[in-house]
Amino acid sequence: MKFSMMKQQHFPAVLKTLRNKVIEYGIAYISEDQKSIEFQSEFVPICEMGTPLKIVRMQGSIETQSFVGEVYLSSQNLLRLVSLADEVLPGAAVAYTYDVEFDGTATAVVTLPEELRRPIFPFGKRQPPAPRPHTFPITVYGISLSQIRITCDMLLAQGQLLTLNIQDPIVLNDLSVVVDLPISMRADQINGYRCRILNLRGANLFQLEPYVTRISVECNKLFPPVEPAELKLKEEEAEPDAISPDAISSAEEDPE
Repeated sequence: MKFSMMKQQHFPAVLKTLRNKVIEYGIAYISEDQKSIEFQSEFVPICEMGTPLKIVRMQGSIETQSFVGEVYLSSQNLLRLVSLADEVLPGAAVAYTYDVEFDGTATAVVTLPEELRRPIFPFGKRQPPAPRPHTFPITVYGISLSQIRITCDMLLAQGQLLTLNIQDPIVLNDLSVVVDLPISMRADQINGYRCRILNLRGANLFQLEPYVTRISVECNKLFPPVEPAELKLKEEEAEPDAISPDAISSAEEDPE
């Protein structure tokens, strides 16, 4: 299972203290080989070498991954952390869609093309057939806690409601989704659809959440975990004046 998003080594990020106080918003760049991360912004407060800080990866307004390290380089526009450890946050299971491949079925109230061509009455005015439920096979090729991407032979319109049923590798019964975006729509080929999950709860949530979370951690985790005791020690060792209080206060104001 692949996750193409992590191939992008630069991303929107927030620079924070270990106590989650916002310092600045900017762009971060990861170097896996050097086990370091750089944060760039129009203004970055000067920090003492060795100061423990946190850089949080953002996808829109969702926090997806945090990187904790020590300041190695600090200037007015750039800060580099080394000795990194990272944590994949719960938001990564919602914000990113992960590559998978398994089969299931979908049920939709539609009118099939052959039904539109079928004569209804031999005489008189032709009446269009009413849509009715049809169940058809699907292949799931992308999944998150917010969306599912499927392929099937059926032509579906944007806004079409579907009910999905999957038995392996997880059990999802009568999961309601809506087609957000038809990725391809041609009668002579397999069609792809990006679907938004509706009302994820109960047994379906119990099945899907740990499944996607496990994939998210496998795909996103880059560095060894930080033990809680180690984080506490770093926090206690941080000098209170290692970062200018005025700089932090200014950065915590609404960036708008």
